[in-house]
Amino acid sequence: MTSAVPLDVPQADVDDLRDRLRRTRWSPDWPTPGWATGTDPRELRRLAAYWADGFDWAAQQALLNDLPWHQATLDGTPLSYLRFNAETPGALPLILTNGWPSTAIELVELARRLATPTRYGGDAADAFTVIVPALPGFPFSPQRPSHAEQTHELWHQLMTDELGFTRYAAHGGDLGAGITSRLAQAHPDAVVGIHLLAVAAPVQVDPATLTGDEQVYLAAVQTWVAEEGGYQHQQQTRPLTLAPALADSPAGLLAWIVEKYRAWSDCDGDLSTRFSDDFLLTQASLYWFTNSIATSFRPYWEFAAGLTTRVQRVDVPTAVAMFPHDLGQPPRSWAERTYNVVRYTQMARGGHFAPHEEPDALAADLREFLRPLR
Repeated sequence: MTSAVPLDVPQADVDDLRDRLRRTRWSPDWPTPGWATGTDPRELRRLAAYWADGFDWAAQQALLNDLPWHQATLDGTPLSYLRFNAETPGALPLILTNGWPSTAIELVELARRLATPTRYGGDAADAFTVIVPALPGFPFSPQRPSHAEQTHELWHQLMTDELGFTRYAAHGGDLGAGITSRLAQAHPDAVVGIHLLAVAAPVQVDPATLTGDEQVYLAAVQTWVAEEGGYQHQQQTRPLTLAPALADSPAGLLAWIVEKYRAWSDCDGDLSTRFSDDFLLTQASLYWFTNSIATSFRPYWEFAAGLTTRVQRVDVPTAVAMFPHDLGQPPRSWAERTYNVVRYTQMARGGHFAPHEEPDALAADLREFLRPLR
């Protein structure tokens, strides 16, 4: 384990980004209202102009480098991770995993609340030592290993061999929910419980056994795939057709990412109610400067190609928190087909980016679930 300052972007790279943004060749306007056919061109141009002439990358980089970063090399894969030490000695370790198009920094406010609860009006007895690894192929850990390497096994190696923990809990949403599920399936002796924002579908389902709620849910999934799932289909099937455009055009990269922050969050169509311009452009800058948008697509392609371990059955205690504006709302019975569900919570507010949107509510649900498992 070594401490690290993960970001040192040369000024020449910052200047190149700004130059590319200023020289963007914008597509012709369509006779449709903004957001109806994708990213609103006016909002995109506004953000791109600020990114080129106003956004202070140096200030954001300094804030990011002040976080408690460490580095490890696991089976030849360099990995950056954040470690937030618990305010209470001997606290249960907890590993948090984000999804796409997020980065590890979206978990920082959640991690702080979990590691030092008394700073947020909580009880010191509820503290965790929180580990937030940056996903391989994503910003901070831009090198993704071979297709055969399973991220959940890297996580277990990090927690046990590198950090010396024998028991730990895990949380994840989106891609992170799949990694967390596979982690618990593979290592039930070490993982005391998992907390999820999404669940894996059962391997086999007899249609005759579907409940009414499950039928409604599966119909909603099909509607979502048809209306919202274009990005997923592209990233699963032809990622390298898309990747060069997004790796070469910062405006294109921003369009691809920012539309998801609006569509998948509890923002009622107004990004500014949940995300500042600086937050959105920091996320885009991280993908840009690390040139990691193409490698961030790989989990989608690898899963579709059958290279990712499938979730069969998870027997460790499982909590599911459903945020109303997340991508799907599986009923408890659906989750119970695959998991040992001991807690199922319908959250009042929030969406796909719940650790950033609703860190207090999410931290409270995690604490309630894990309190009896310590």
